[in-house]
Amino acid sequence: MIQAVNGQPSGAPSLSLNQFASRFVSEFAEYLKSASTAGPATQAAAKPVEILPDADNAPLAASHTASPAASSTTPSATSSTGSSTTSTDLGDPDIQGWLNTFYSEGPQTAGGSGDPAAAAISYQAAAGAGSNYTSDTIYGPDQVYAQAVANQCGNSFATMTGQDPVNFTSQLPGIPDQQAQDTWDNMLAYENAVRLESGQPIDTSAYWSDPGPRTINGHTYTSQQLGYAGPCQSSGPEPIWISQADQVPGTDTFNVPGYQGTVSGIQPGRYYTLAQLQQAGLPSGQPDTQYYPGSWTQPS
Repeated sequence: MIQAVNGQPSGAPSLSLNQFASRFVSEFAEYLKSASTAGPATQAAAKPVEILPDADNAPLAASHTASPAASSTTPSATSSTGSSTTSTDLGDPDIQGWLNTFYSEGPQTAGGSGDPAAAAISYQAAAGAGSNYTSDTIYGPDQVYAQAVANQCGNSFATMTGQDPVNFTSQLPGIPDQQAQDTWDNMLAYENAVRLESGQPIDTSAYWSDPGPRTINGHTYTSQQLGYAGPCQSSGPEPIWISQADQVPGTDTFNVPGYQGTVSGIQPGRYYTLAQLQQAGLPSGQPDTQYYPGSWTQPS
């Protein structure tokens, strides 16, 4: 059975690990302030759009299994035990550079304004730590960054509580083999085709490579429409999920997670861009709390 990390091929809006790590950072900061635990909220399931399958759109079968990801703490094609030689042109992510940006400019950090000092927290797994990535784990390039943030949280928590960080960190994932990459790309392309068909913004997570077009209900979407911006490149900020739980009791307005103010005239159980929510009444000029998936530069 394929275990997808940071993927929602069925259209359900469960938190991607990117979003979970981002939210965990924010809530972990609150934990440090209050010394009380607060787990990330779960989101309600969305009703998937009805899809008439086309020959070029069917998701890969669950028996299509990935090879093991790398267990080393430095993701690279050459050191990954499950890597294919076709992956060598993907390069390596600049994890520290991404963390510097994430905390100095990025959203969902302490107080919502950024905490550059947090970038110095170790993102490496503790010596002897296991891995969250098994032989049937399918994940995208952004997961490298998400695990780095999760490791920072784990190391900080262990330091604060005097516990062993081996229990709160995981080896960073390496670049998976070509079959696993293709499986991820197919799943993400299918998810985004479903979103476009239902009139929703796409998941902007990165692809390993060009997924090609997808056709749903006779409508063909190009790889660019599906969010492909280049190998390992995110196509922009993640859209915002509005659930029924966000409705203001007794009204037809909805709160927007991470923002002040309400919106109206929208349907819950759907994703929206920030611009769409501003058109629906969300006051502009607020700090940007959207999540920006990571990207890394290809070798020249």
